[in-house]
Amino acid sequence: MFNWLKKHKILVGLLSIVIILGVPLAIHILFKINSGIPFFEAEWTAGEALGYYGSILSFIGTVVLGILALYQNRLIKEESDKREQIMEQREHERNMPKFTVVSKGSNGNSANLHFVVNNISGNNATDIKVFSIKVISPENTVYWQSKIDYTFDCIAANTCVEIKLNNTSIQKDGYIFSMKMNCKDKYNAPHDYSISGIYYVANHFPKFSIEEIK
Repeated sequence: MFNWLKKHKILVGLLSIVIILGVPLAIHILFKINSGIPFFEAEWTAGEALGYYGSILSFIGTVVLGILALYQNRLIKEESDKREQIMEQREHERNMPKFTVVSKGSNGNSANLHFVVNNISGNNATDIKVFSIKVISPENTVYWQSKIDYTFDCIAANTCVEIKLNNTSIQKDGYIFSMKMNCKDKYNAPHDYSISGIYYVANHFPKFSIEEIK
């Protein structure tokens, strides 16, 4: 309704003029005209007609004000709900575990790669599992795949866990270490992560990045 009013401002203005000025003027003119037909002769006065019309306008005004009040209340509720949702989301994010994955060493050319998963938040993570660990070649084929998964009961706030793979050495650039991880937060809600790192011979170890899967 309110969008329609905004789009038709000129029409609304003209209707307002007709309602406020046109109708009383029409009543005045009609009471000045003598039709000569008994059926059309008014049995009430112009003042009574105007009073009745004023009552109608007052009723319409009350209804419009009520609609405006309901509309404003709805807008206020929507804004309040949005703010509450944002606050809940921020509070939820503050209580989520956050991780980094850092290479720590190997037996040369990233063979038997050793890395740590750091919980850099102030919140504990439980039921951690690191799985689907692969080394993918630049040709997008699986060069090596771990036969085991790594599980941990808990990674406490600001602590880490160590993982040592038994992968073969890599002699060329562009091989990708890829793995999945999941855990539960303090609300027992599950979280899934994708971890990857590209290996370059000159850098000795892959530089890992971790991204939560929404």
